[in-house]
Amino acid sequence: MRIPSLLLAAAAITAVSQEPTVFPAKVSQVYRIRLDKDAGLLESIGTVIQKHGIKDGAVLTAVGALAVCTFHGVGGGKQTVSEPMEINSLGGIIANGEPHIHVMLTNSKRGAFGGHLENGCKVGNRVELTIAQFGGQPLVRKQGALDKK
Repeated sequence: MRIPSLLLAAAAITAVSQEPTVFPAKVSQVYRIRLDKDAGLLESIGTVIQKHGIKDGAVLTAVGALAVCTFHGVGGGKQTVSEPMEINSLGGIIANGEPHIHVMLTNSKRGAFGGHLENGCKVGNRVELTIAQFGGQPLVRKQGALDKK
């Protein structure tokens, strides 16, 4: 007996998919931030989060340049790059007042690189970024396999 391919595809999707958990939220405040030369990127974001009581939110975007950046990828150790680089993408979540941010950087020497943002990144000339603070049911990060050590 031949099973129609559409039914096989539906069965495969059902077998591996899981209903996403949705946390409805409203933007209660938007913060636009300018960081000047030598400011610590993640450290400054942490200061803004603490000063403004942001428990639930998102780092929406950033533009600018870094002189030094420390980051890590999944399963990899920390890497520090100490040369001029452009921020091509930066974003993440803020859950329970803690930022979880990823960055994609480029320069002529390395091309594209990046990962999970760590402390120790220093602004080159300037970085401008936007953080949204949410109201409503907060997003709660649960401990995952990578967090258990």
